[in-house]
Amino acid sequence: MTRHLVEDPWAEQAPSWDSDPVVRAYADAAWSSLRAHGEPRAGARVLDFGCGTGLLSERMAPHVAEVIAVDASPAMVAVLSEKRIPNVRAGVASWTPATIDRDDLARGPFDLVVCSSVCAFLDDYPGTVAMLARRLAPGGVFVQWDWELDPLAAEPFGLTTSGVRSALEGAVLDVVSVGTGFDVAIEGGSMRPLMGVGRRRP
Repeated sequence: MTRHLVEDPWAEQAPSWDSDPVVRAYADAAWSSLRAHGEPRAGARVLDFGCGTGLLSERMAPHVAEVIAVDASPAMVAVLSEKRIPNVRAGVASWTPATIDRDDLARGPFDLVVCSSVCAFLDDYPGTVAMLARRLAPGGVFVQWDWELDPLAAEPFGLTTSGVRSALEGAVLDVVSVGTGFDVAIEGGSMRPLMGVGRRRP
């Protein structure tokens, strides 16, 4: 496991993260959209990559055999660990293709890999999707939710539909769907994250 030795940028936000109503609404909506796709399946092994404080892991845990939850933020993982969810194993990790095989937490196969509000922050988004896709069992599913890029924004940030589709295809996943996953009300409007779903071929 590669551990972060630099200052954790999420350290101040982590303790109060779960109390933010928008954060909780986002997690609820992501969970509902996941269920709409028939996931997670009973008895599944799940990887929650970029788990944060584990709000999505919490929702998945009662329905699956095991959730492996990893995040680069020690503070976020500490909040999740304090919840003591019996079938959730949490760890601090920042995997690359060169390091992932050294971490027992990364040992697959997984029936489902989820990435919630993670991929837009990655230095190598397509490479990371491909790395995670290789951890899927045959027929396993990869799901991501991310901000959609607004090219007219003062500081453009996020992903595009074509970029998500390209990453899934580049990871040799069959594209199940790419589009708006849900709406979350925020002050002055709403958020409409992109949801990308890919399936590993049997």
